[in-house]
Amino acid sequence: MKKIILPLILMAIPIFGMSQAYTNTMMGAGGIFGDGYGGEITYNSNLSERSFAQIALDVTLQNFNSGETPIPYSSYTLSYSYFTTLYSTGRRMQVLSIGGGVLAGYELVNNGNRDLSNIVSLNGDSKFIYGGVATAEIDVIISEHFSLVLKTAQFYHLNSDFGKLTNFSGLGVRYYFNK
Repeated sequence: MKKIILPLILMAIPIFGMSQAYTNTMMGAGGIFGDGYGGEITYNSNLSERSFAQIALDVTLQNFNSGETPIPYSSYTLSYSYFTTLYSTGRRMQVLSIGGGVLAGYELVNNGNRDLSNIVSLNGDSKFIYGGVATAEIDVIISEHFSLVLKTAQFYHLNSDFGKLTNFSGLGVRYYFNK
C-alpha cells in the first residue's frame, strides 16, 4: 500500500502546481467608449499559460446628434471571448494578448422615449442587440495580485440603429486570485 500512495502523491504535486499557475482574474476598467465614456468588468478563466476565456460586462453612455438635438444613447452588453498571448516577457511581467468573441445586450435610445420634441422623432428604437468583439490587451504586473491593463476593443453591434461600430479604449486594474 505504501508503494502505491507515494507515487500517487508525487503525481499529484505537478497537477496541483499547474492549477496554481493558471489563476483566474477579475478586472474593472474605464475609458472612452465611442463618442462618450464607459466601463467594463471582466472575469477571466485561464485555460493555459498562453490562453484564457473572458466574460465581460460593458456599459457605454454617449450622445448622438440629430441635427442640433443631442440624443442620449447607452448600451449594456455581455460578451464571451477567447484570448491568446502574442508576446510576453520572460517572467510574464508584461503580456500582449488578442481575442475575439460574441456579444449580446440592450441599447437604450433617448431613455426609451421615441419623440424628442414636437418636430423631431427618432429613426431607431431601443432594442436587444447582438454582434461580435475583437480585443487587444497589454497586461503589466505591478504586484503579486494586481496588474494594470491597457485595453482596446472594437464592438460590432450587427442590428443596432445607432452604434454599429463602437470602440472602447481604456485603462483597468486586474486582480489575480490565489496567486
